[in-house]
Amino acid sequence: MESTHPPPNGRRILIDNFPNGVLVLFDADLYYRIVGPETLPFSGRKARDMVGKYLYDLFPEGTAVELEPRLNATINGKSCSFDIEYDDRIHHIETRPARIDANPYGVLVTQEVTEVRQTAEELERQNKRLDQFASMLSHDLRNPLSIALGELEQYRETGDATYLDGIEDALGRVNDLIVDLTALARSSIPSHEHEPVSLATVAWNAWEVIETRSASLETQDCTIVGDWSQLQALFENLFRNAIGHGGVDVTVRVGPAGDGFYVEDTGKGISLEDREEVFKHGFTTGYGGSGVGLTIVNRIATEHDLEVSLAESAEGGARFEFRDSV
Repeated sequence: MESTHPPPNGRRILIDNFPNGVLVLFDADLYYRIVGPETLPFSGRKARDMVGKYLYDLFPEGTAVELEPRLNATINGKSCSFDIEYDDRIHHIETRPARIDANPYGVLVTQEVTEVRQTAEELERQNKRLDQFASMLSHDLRNPLSIALGELEQYRETGDATYLDGIEDALGRVNDLIVDLTALARSSIPSHEHEPVSLATVAWNAWEVIETRSASLETQDCTIVGDWSQLQALFENLFRNAIGHGGVDVTVRVGPAGDGFYVEDTGKGISLEDREEVFKHGFTTGYGGSGVGLTIVNRIATEHDLEVSLAESAEGGARFEFRDSV
């Protein structure tokens, strides 16, 4: 006949062998009353050192402040499910209310989910990039190709060589879009593999590979940490944007700004109403750009933990500032 009773010390065995996580019973005063397993899998802390301790004695104030309202809500009968960052790792926490001898308690289970969350974020970024790709392939590339085919048909019918100029312009546009697609697809390396990069050197490398016409570049050197290939793509797109908007004689300046750097020009600048829109995929002010360049700039900045802000240069041109967002 099967026993209906748990084995001796069964609850303790369950707590001490809780798989891939931490199990906690806490009281209405936010003291930890039961903690398991014996050694916590994430931090290596001993459960016995946590039992009987107040929440604010167990964790840094910032973490405790974030936990406190959720644990109080649990004591008041509400289950909670949330992520919290602690000790450079992401933890998922589930809480459930409980009563023991008519007294309110809370049960907390936490599991370390850093890799899972990072994988989900990277998948979301890749899906967004794929959507941008599809948009360019279905719309931006189709237009110049249609123009080229139309000009080619006119040339065949009339033999008028002036139609070849239209074909050349359209194919040049296709080439520009392919460059943007390549930059959009360029993979970044993990941040822990970033290396010191000379700001002036990477800026000049980018300047040499684009059509600069009569524009000029001025640089002040400093060292930044990042992925060389990605940073060069960032500068290429900013320089194309500056020359496209500022004209063939524009001056572009690059230099340090606080804990980051700036790129500014002497062109016409970007209107206040457009500044909130310029980083959106497909937005363009009509100089002939694809509306992708600043999307690429913003993505590369984000992958380098840099926050981009847009202001004016002394001459009224555009000034992009990149500062540490961490």
